[in-house]
Amino acid sequence: MEPDKPSTYNLQQEQLILPERVTVRDPRGGQYVIVSVLGKGEFGAVYLVRERQSKRDLFALKEIINPNKDEREHFTFEAEVLKRLNHVALPRVHRVFENDRLKRVYLLMDYISGRNLEALRQEQPAKCFSLPLALALLAPIADALSYLHAQIPPIVHRDVKPANIIVPEAGGQAMLVDFGSAKEFIPGSVTNVVSRRTPGYAAPELYRTGTNPRTDIYGLGATLYVLLTGVAPVDAPSRIAGNWSTRTDPLNPAHLLNSTIPIGVSEALQRAMAMKTEDRFGTVAEFWRVLTAQSMQQMASTSPLEISQPHPTQPIEDAPTQPLRKELYAPRSKKRRILRIFGLLKGHSS
Repeated sequence: MEPDKPSTYNLQQEQLILPERVTVRDPRGGQYVIVSVLGKGEFGAVYLVRERQSKRDLFALKEIINPNKDEREHFTFEAEVLKRLNHVALPRVHRVFENDRLKRVYLLMDYISGRNLEALRQEQPAKCFSLPLALALLAPIADALSYLHAQIPPIVHRDVKPANIIVPEAGGQAMLVDFGSAKEFIPGSVTNVVSRRTPGYAAPELYRTGTNPRTDIYGLGATLYVLLTGVAPVDAPSRIAGNWSTRTDPLNPAHLLNSTIPIGVSEALQRAMAMKTEDRFGTVAEFWRVLTAQSMQQMASTSPLEISQPHPTQPIEDAPTQPLRKELYAPRSKKRRILRIFGLLKGHSS
């Protein structure tokens, strides 16, 4: 029966996941011992590995099992995109290689020890963050997107969402991961429909064709929307259907879901998530400037955090990358460190 196919497929994939202590060999001589499985996907897994020679260096090793020609080409493209980038909020890729014996393609990258924003959001009492903290967390992500869009040709991430943003436990700023849907944007070219879409965060054009840098503005706006309200945005197909049947957008303005959100911020989010790409902000930097301006008055009276703005025209080494304050990452136990990151230990000394 049709419903059984995914289960059968997942079982087959599960059986192909490599166990701990297995060594994956790079044709160039590298040997990587699997420590644990970080995650499993439709085409393979991501492992935490240790470089055998150093016995200390940890990496993330992403794989595709038995890839076809298209999968191999896209995986290689993802690696090449990341290898040439240099931004503190983007993971560093070291190499891509094939293991003929295992019939797999691998991508070796930096391991970021931390948790994603979706998991951390779910732990909050109201499933959301304050405006100052949400902006502080997303400032480096906005800067990274501006950096990607400033490349020649521009690179569109196409999968911006809380689950793809990691907050390092050791301190520092959030990082944008998973470039499996990324694509170079060439004006006038036709983009294919993206097979991997996350309802609520995927812009309408991801369900058809025509993605461009403003696709990421939609994803960034949707991410900030859920961080501030605790409610995932209505998915694009439902919004299209609502506009068609009732001439009203079922996406509720953020300030109606959380009264502490300034109306100006709410309006900026609605514009960032406009159904038509031409109705959105022209750039991530413009979106962030409006957010900052609209929220500055409230933040000045309630927040000790500094919010940076993206400056995509600056060299990356000069781009502002304000980290969250070090005291938010005080060296406590893991549980207390996570609580401190999100302001749940107010009144406790460090």
